Amino acid sequence: MSWIRGYYRLFFCGLTLGLGGGLIIVTSWLPFHIKGVRLSMWVTQAAVKLLLLILNVRVHCSEPEKVRRFQGFIFANHVSYLDILALVSVTPVRFLAKEEVRTMPIIGRIAAAIGCVFVKREDKKSRAEAREALAYVDRFPPVVLFVEGKRGPGHELLPFRYGAFEIVIQGSVPFLPCVISYDRPEIAIWHRSENIMKALWRVARRSGPIGVGIIPLAVIQPTPADDPVQLSLATHAAMTAVWQQQPLETVA
Repeated sequence: MSWIRGYYRLFFCGLTLGLGGGLIIVTSWLPFHIKGVRLSMWVTQAAVKLLLLILNVRVHCSEPEKVRRFQGFIFANHVSYLDILALVSVTPVRFLAKEEVRTMPIIGRIAAAIGCVFVKREDKKSRAEAREALAYVDRFPPVVLFVEGKRGPGHELLPFRYGAFEIVIQGSVPFLPCVISYDRPEIAIWHRSENIMKALWRVARRSGPIGVGIIPLAVIQPTPADDPVQLSLATHAAMTAVWQQQPLETVA
């Protein structure tokens, strides 16, 4: 029965992604804003919530209003593609993404439609331009940076990239550390040794819900006098302390 459940979920996920993606792209051309957020981002959030419903993934944020009212950068850990869906389900956000994402069918158009910032990681000039743009980017809706720089293994947080902290120090931009955890990490984690379809199939075919916890920490306001290395280490320590606590107890 698990394979039937998997194909059923993947079919409706594909249908939602296709229809929702088209609507997101169309609405991105309209100059309408609701609560200071472009219409396409609200459509994206609605599509994401439907995807999570189909996959039976339940998101619990300990302080959702704190995230929704925040203006600046959100620094989060990263272990799964579900991290992105979970954050968008709480509030419309943008992301710093690899240039390769821009060329992905549907996903790339959606990412561009919601205002993601793309960077060529192997191109030093592109990285510099992205960092300069991010230092003075509009602070709302928030921009999410996965500060480990890549997906972590799931049993620990990887060292944070100093570049993210240099950006917020340069522009004196506040950032909100957010810890993301799963109550069934053996299913939710997207291992670096596997492709996206294998990871998605594992989530689609399983029975029972998956709980995602999002815990926002205290907002940090950097100043030009701050040291990016020390700020990175202090943030890593604070997020690790929260991440190592008991797994998610309440699933919304």
